[in-house]
Amino acid sequence: MPRITEERREARREQVLEAARACLQEDGLEAVSMEMIIARSGLSTGAVYGYFKGKDELINAVVTEGTAAMGRLLVPILTDPEPPPLPEFMARLLGTIAEFGQDKRDGVDRLLVSLHGWSHSQSNPELKALTRAAYCRQRELFADVVRRWQAAGTFDPGADPGGVAELLQSVILGFVAQRALARSTATWPRTTSSRTSATCGSARLTRKRSSTCW
Repeated sequence: MPRITEERREARREQVLEAARACLQEDGLEAVSMEMIIARSGLSTGAVYGYFKGKDELINAVVTEGTAAMGRLLVPILTDPEPPPLPEFMARLLGTIAEFGQDKRDGVDRLLVSLHGWSHSQSNPELKALTRAAYCRQRELFADVVRRWQAAGTFDPGADPGGVAELLQSVILGFVAQRALARSTATWPRTTSSRTSATCGSARLTRKRSSTCW
């Protein structure tokens, strides 16, 4: 029997992940079973278990790879050496997140799947640690953006970068939850970025934050 190529192996692994995402979207975290995912994937039981030992490992992969995929899209915006003004900056971030969620190649709303992933991470210590570390790194990138704004003279020099970073991150996480729960397919309201700008502008957030993520 010829050996499966690495490319084919990765394609089949992604096929399993796509099936898991679809089942999560349709049935929810608690109701999903390996039997449902296997049937949806179209692969044999042995083939699926050859990639993942069980439901926990499979859902962990869905969450970590989904978080990483969204992160890869956001990093270029967060690491721009000359970030645009806050309204435009938030418009780019939220627009990118909306496009990520609307990627319908497999008919899955990735933002809805993200909510199931957040729920799962609370009961899985390893996944919880990985997720917390990822968002901690993201918050540091936000803080660096604020420092670049301050250095350029376009942001309140007395504002605490860590506090502003926490606020901005809460906006994008809330945006993910709102889009998923409301199941909105409309173009996201650009007034959101203006409201965020006004909020940041009216709050100095001078209380210093610990460098430890919580």
